Amino acid sequence: MHPDATYLARQYYTALDHHGYDMLRNILEPGFVQHRGDMALSGREEFVEFMRDDRPQKDTRHVIERYIQSKSDDEIVVRGHLEDRDGDELFVFLDRFRARDGKLSELKTFVKSSPN
Repeated sequence: MHPDATYLARQYYTALDHHGYDMLRNILEPGFVQHRGDMALSGREEFVEFMRDDRPQKDTRHVIERYIQSKSDDEIVVRGHLEDRDGDELFVFLDRFRARDGKLSELKTFVKSSPN
């Protein structure tokens, strides 16, 4: 039995917040893709490399407000916000993950700037 999308999404945020890039790599399938309003990343290695080396702020924490699991366990929507190391809110996000065969296969991210 494969882990469901909720479990994988929780692992995803833990990996990012704790700089666990090997853990991140292990939960993504090789063809993983992310779409965001300002960019798209194709392939697990490109995504992990961006998160490890190129994202603007790495000392952040994802604060999850809600997980909304699909009935089929292969899709989840996550609502939350990202905080910097001082606890200041950077932006609000809505992530839609798709999972296949126990790995995350796709992520679509929507962001809204915080009013701060």
